[in-house]
Amino acid sequence: MCGIAGLSAATPDILARLGDILAHRGPDGSGTLVCERTGFGLVHTRLAVIDLSEGGRQPMESPCGRWVIAFNGEIYNHAQLRAELEGRGHSFRSASDTEVLLALLAGEGEAALSRLVGMFAFALLDRHTGRVLLARDRVGIKPLVYGALPGGGLAFASEIAALKTVPGIDLDTDRRAMSEFLACLYVPAPRTIHAGIRKLPPGHVLRWSPGTAPVIECWWRPAFTGGRALSVDEATEELMPALRAAVRSCMVADVPVGCFLSGGIDSSVIAALMAEARGRNQVSSFTMTFDQAAYDERDAAKVVSAHVGTLHTELPASAGLVDGLDRMIAAFGEPFGNPTALLIGDLAASARRHVTVALVGDGGDEVFAGYPRYHGGLLAARWRRIPVFLRKGVIEPAVALLPESSSGNHSLRRIREFVAGAGLEDAEMYASWVEYFPPGERRALLGGGLPSRPIADLYRATGRTDPLDAMQETDLLSFLPGNLMAYGDAMSMMHALELRLPLLDHRLIELVQDLSAGLRFAAGKKTLLKSAARRLLPAAIVDRPKLGFNPPMGLWLKNELAAMVAERLVPERMAALGLDWPAVERLLAEHRAGRRDCSLAVWALLVLERWEATAA
Repeated sequence: MCGIAGLSAATPDILARLGDILAHRGPDGSGTLVCERTGFGLVHTRLAVIDLSEGGRQPMESPCGRWVIAFNGEIYNHAQLRAELEGRGHSFRSASDTEVLLALLAGEGEAALSRLVGMFAFALLDRHTGRVLLARDRVGIKPLVYGALPGGGLAFASEIAALKTVPGIDLDTDRRAMSEFLACLYVPAPRTIHAGIRKLPPGHVLRWSPGTAPVIECWWRPAFTGGRALSVDEATEELMPALRAAVRSCMVADVPVGCFLSGGIDSSVIAALMAEARGRNQVSSFTMTFDQAAYDERDAAKVVSAHVGTLHTELPASAGLVDGLDRMIAAFGEPFGNPTALLIGDLAASARRHVTVALVGDGGDEVFAGYPRYHGGLLAARWRRIPVFLRKGVIEPAVALLPESSSGNHSLRRIREFVAGAGLEDAEMYASWVEYFPPGERRALLGGGLPSRPIADLYRATGRTDPLDAMQETDLLSFLPGNLMAYGDAMSMMHALELRLPLLDHRLIELVQDLSAGLRFAAGKKTLLKSAARRLLPAAIVDRPKLGFNPPMGLWLKNELAAMVAERLVPERMAALGLDWPAVERLLAEHRAGRRDCSLAVWALLVLERWEATAA
């Protein structure tokens, strides 16, 4: 895991500055290279994980000198690929996965991407032609942003903060991106908050030649076609070896490897399979603990640890987590509104004292259909069969009177959201459930104009007729990379901890997405993963209700954040953001009166205010 950057017409000063900004991503070394022929420069900061020797230094040149790579990530099947290349007569100077990737790309070009198992973002420079290839892994685990420079130039980096220092990048605020942030609490790819910086979407490549506009193309995307109808037992028999292979692949490293363990299904299955591969008392697991019982999972984690045999450590959540808000925003380089990022940052900082790599369960909900909204999407057709007079005249007015909770219990809010959205067309329905500021509120806040509907657009673009297929595919293209992968990378790499995600192994995704929707939800949420888990874990863990890894936002707003809300969400600060104060005031009034739980919306406005105040 590393930091990478590069640009045309590079100078040593600019490359050094980029390296300094990305140093936290790679504290074990750094390097730069400028192509004498084209002037394109590359910079790399290294977190040594595979082959800790100098043989893994980057930027790395091919033996012939034509190709140069700057690579961030891990290729888990590098040993198999190395053996294959050696069989063809290729020789290697190191044990690095980077050298294997470079040799594969030099020999096969972009076709090599389909052979990679892992997570990655890289730049490949052709010194002969000056062309540059940027590529990002299938599901967007590793970030990559880029921007156009005057005269047809190009710059790229692992982080927005690095690109902001490159002369010629347009840093004007993208108002459409601000609207999409308010909708999603993150800025979906390809936009960033800056007009001149764009995210390379997951599963895409960017090709650039000197003096020309970049060409972007998709090389992989999820496709939930739901064609295979097996029994749950038959599907589980296929799933178990795929799960084992995914977990074991993620354990390949020359540094200490552990796992985050919450006691939920996803992380517990990973811990069990790690212990199965290494043996009892050979795997370190880590759980974040909270003083508030409603958010604490230490007891469940202890049960799992004792059952599978991990060396378990409890890591108490730090006091004053909200004090890290400005640092969190700096890590993203743009507004990011999921406060779970603060928890991940705190957990990563503590775990890094014990391990360099941690396996995590992110992706389990998207791949195995674990969100309550998936159930709602499947129930919507039944809801629409209820007579309109009964829905509109009786049920909807009654449900609108339900109180909301800011204590972490979202059941009543979900009922309200289901009833409000289930009568809409499927794409609009789904967008209404996952958006935080609906279009009307965004229009009021932004002073008119038509706010974009990124989630509804993605849902329609899937072309899926089955709601579960469409919902899962939409989430794998939006919420997963834009939210979960974004905070996982930014907050772990702040502390030079590498997170690995076995449940997002593309071989696993491709297996599951071909199974029928009826099978994937045969016994409700996470049917298949629970079936696999029953072969590894106690029934009490498998059947335990999902808690989720979220901070006590309602309590924060009443206590630690109360003064900040009063001081920062004021007319002059909202005007600086171009937000309409009466619209903000209405939202705050509804929240204070308890008519709506607007905790995350209020937090999002705080994030925007702090971003604007600290962006310079």
